[in-house]
Amino acid sequence: MSEQPQQMDAQQMMQMMQQKLGNLELTTHALLAVLQEEDIVDQDRINEKAQEIVEEMQEQQKAAMGDVQDELEDEE
Repeated sequence: MSEQPQQMDAQQMMQMMQQKLGNLELTTHALLAVLQEEDIVDQDRINEKAQEIVEEMQEQQKAAMGDVQDELEDEE
């Protein structure tokens, strides 16, 4: 019986996170719509920036993996 409250807490936490993610997604879409309506930014520029961010994240991830591999080699 002691597991049931923990399960409910985990389920409630998941629901809360999904709600927050949904709110963030809605806010992001609304912000982008306003920026596009005001001719501040267009979809092509948004896509370009998103690609830049993805590439930066991939580079950081590769660097972090290299650091981990270096640490593992040093331990051997």
